[in-house]
Amino acid sequence: MIAVSDILGNGPELMPNIVVIVATLLVTALLFSKPIEKSGWWAATAVPLASIIGSGFLVVAPILQMSTGRMAVAAMLLLVTLAYMIGAAIRFNIRYVEPKLAGGTLHRAPYTLEILSQWALAFAYIVSVTYYLTLFGDFLLRGAGMVDPMLSKSVTSAVILFIAFYGQHRGFNFLGRFEAVKLGIIAGLLAGLVFGNTEAFLHGVWQLPAEHVKPGWHEMQMVLGMLIVVQGFETSRYLGERFPPQLRIRSMRYAQWISGGIYVAYIALMLYYFKYPLPPEGQDTAIITLSKHIATILPVMLVALALIAQFDAAVADAQGGSGLLSELSRKRVSTGLGYIVIAAGGLIIVWSSNVFEVIVYASKSFAVYYTLQASVAALTALKHEDIPHRYAKFFGFSLVASAALSVVVFGIPAQG
Repeated sequence: MIAVSDILGNGPELMPNIVVIVATLLVTALLFSKPIEKSGWWAATAVPLASIIGSGFLVVAPILQMSTGRMAVAAMLLLVTLAYMIGAAIRFNIRYVEPKLAGGTLHRAPYTLEILSQWALAFAYIVSVTYYLTLFGDFLLRGAGMVDPMLSKSVTSAVILFIAFYGQHRGFNFLGRFEAVKLGIIAGLLAGLVFGNTEAFLHGVWQLPAEHVKPGWHEMQMVLGMLIVVQGFETSRYLGERFPPQLRIRSMRYAQWISGGIYVAYIALMLYYFKYPLPPEGQDTAIITLSKHIATILPVMLVALALIAQFDAAVADAQGGSGLLSELSRKRVSTGLGYIVIAAGGLIIVWSSNVFEVIVYASKSFAVYYTLQASVAALTALKHEDIPHRYAKFFGFSLVASAALSVVVFGIPAQG
């Protein structure tokens, strides 16, 4: 039999593991409780929140460590702020553009950009499915103690084909139950980080890592190329059949506040652990290696989190993308054929790119969509006199569109 000490460890290993496990169980139990499960605001918040957190929570720390060093918190703040600005444009579109679209009164200029943005989103889904499953393959191999780019590509390709041919016939409805587990494990990781930083401070050994990166324009470009890690808030725009507009607007704001706070706190707490060198290969999954210094039980938990989160996100985007392609083509492309299109595009990207290039492609593809959505907001404000403070909104959303466009133009892979 496996003893409890075999799982939790002994001596200095014991307490961090207990902290992580207790926090994970408490938050998971809370999110599975009936009051939370039946809460309308939480249901509307959980979808974008889980999407944002699932987009890149596990890859962001080692990549920021590699590309920005001590400036990682500032870089994370930049990404969170940019995402919130883009979110403001999409919230505007929920409030003003959706009713005008439904009523057929939206001005031709923003209407044209709205249609273009839907095509951009369909393409972004193809790239994001590839991004999620590339990470799935890397984390699966990391969990088995391997780093092998070619084998990872093969695993990714197999899972892409599985989703394409199985998902269109059977579906993956059971995955929604894992949201609470994912957020619970993240809470456990954060609790372990708080405990580790507190212990280091009390023992007088807490210090920032030695500076190895001099931030400049090159590093800024790498940060812009990581926009995908805070992507996912736009899902509120497409929950109209489940939730009313005001609830979607409010819940998207909540999701961005919560995820932004989690991301910034996570990176700030990880600074102390940046003293441990990254592995020479597989930096995208290096959090698995780093996490053993936080609590010895975390590597296993984070591999499980990564596999669940990436597969769940890939399935959701494959379903969304295939449905969107069918809708945009006016049913000329069936949902089943949409899966095949996504799979074909994904396979091309997988075998022509490394993981850091895929991250940038995903960031840029969503940045195109965000640029168009912000432009829709700007032109709607300009062209419709019933919108209050419309010139200020036009100017503000034009700046947001320019900021999103900068990701498309200037973003580069973290490897440089």
